Amino acid sequence: MGRPSEVAFAYPSPYRAGMSSLGYQTLYRLLHELQIGAHRAFLPDVWEPMALPWPQPRRPILTYEGERPLSSYRVVAISVAYELELAGLVRLLEGSGIPVLAAERREHDPILVFGGPLTFSNPSSLLPFADLLIAGEAEDVLPEAIERLLAHRKREPAIAAAAELPHTITGELAPGLFHELPEPARASKGRVPAYSAILTPDTELADMFLVEPERGCSRQCAFCVMRIQPGGGMRLVEIDRVLDLVPEQARKVGLVGAAVTDHPDLEPLVASLVESGRSVSISSLRADRLTPTFLRDMQRSGHRTITVASDGISERMRLLLDRKIKEEHLLRAAKLVHEHGFHRLKVYEMIGAPGETDADVDELIRFARELAGIGRLALTFSTFVAKRNTPLDGQAFLGVKAAEERLRRIRSGLGGKVEIRPQSPRWAHIEYFLAQRGPDAGHAAIKAVRAGARYADWIRAFEDTPVLARPLKFGDEEAWARRRGKAAERRNKFPLPVLGASSDS
Repeated sequence: MGRPSEVAFAYPSPYRAGMSSLGYQTLYRLLHELQIGAHRAFLPDVWEPMALPWPQPRRPILTYEGERPLSSYRVVAISVAYELELAGLVRLLEGSGIPVLAAERREHDPILVFGGPLTFSNPSSLLPFADLLIAGEAEDVLPEAIERLLAHRKREPAIAAAAELPHTITGELAPGLFHELPEPARASKGRVPAYSAILTPDTELADMFLVEPERGCSRQCAFCVMRIQPGGGMRLVEIDRVLDLVPEQARKVGLVGAAVTDHPDLEPLVASLVESGRSVSISSLRADRLTPTFLRDMQRSGHRTITVASDGISERMRLLLDRKIKEEHLLRAAKLVHEHGFHRLKVYEMIGAPGETDADVDELIRFARELAGIGRLALTFSTFVAKRNTPLDGQAFLGVKAAEERLRRIRSGLGGKVEIRPQSPRWAHIEYFLAQRGPDAGHAAIKAVRAGARYADWIRAFEDTPVLARPLKFGDEEAWARRRGKAAERRNKFPLPVLGASSDS
């Protein structure tokens, strides 16, 4: 994969994160299979911290295969996974000497093509940076877009030709110029499943071969962007196809997907992998899908911890959020995990969802103590962030101080009987701004990074950046506004949306 190329494929986080991204690896592999080729580039490790004085001392950002400056390529494709990677994106472009704003690039600058998981929720924040934006699953669209870009010598006609493709628009090529956001692409059947191109020890998932036994999710959790994947529902991959893709030298296999434990043949798939002497990791486990057979194989695979998601902190909140995980499922999971000799059960929780009260916190404390009486328990807490194209779009952020106080109350109530692993409410607050605002979020990110990207720098940047209307897109507030009768009841389960950002109080 070291052939000459005029295409670079960049990731706005360090190598270990980028090469752990199944989507990034899949598109890289696909571009080479189609004889287009691409050279990889990543954010330098030292530029990763969220808070970082900027600019840093200059360092060349060279591609791995070509050892060429990123700025020397004709086309640079960039995959962005989530909102907070915008900080790394700004540093990657400025550090490479590429004009950060699309409106400031000239004829001999690279053409920047953006895509990735962020395009499923709020691609608006990418528009200030993008010459071209591809929404959704890019396996079919990206290769054709690159071919069109390379077929034209001049920058403007090249971008215009690629923008004619479905699911594709130009970015903010002139200040304030925006187009209607496209509906996300759905990959053709022949492009599924995604699987790794390279095994490397230098990743978050060291030497692990990644493959998806399914894509999408048929569940409708109210807070989750996966509920609006193109075409809806799950696309299952036959387990023989998955097993055939695993290379002989791969001793660790990661099964990746939004709802892997909903695959009807997951047990025989895991059993086959374990029987072959491989360890198995799974990206998402549901408490109501665990069985003794599955857990025996996971233990044989070398696992010491089983992780499931509760998300809503009480039975009432889980029902309200359509999470459909009940206390009885979590209790049964805890008992099975303990009976099969695992070291601990880890449960993902989410505080601050709309309608949550102190009574829900009290229930969490009571129930967590009950679970901890069965076996060792760890709780990982995130703070709810409203996402576009979900029924909770527009809901207010709990507030940093309120979230921190809620976490203190939980920690105190558990009295050291449960391990607590909270994620920062401050960075969830910044994620909220980036998830809820329009293209101005991208402009605010530039200001914040240049100021040092501390929490206060981000808040100041959002306060100083004029709010731009969010371009409407499929399934967004325009569609909700048209709903009447029973179709509108789902939205009305929650408190009245507050489209403005909440305060830090």
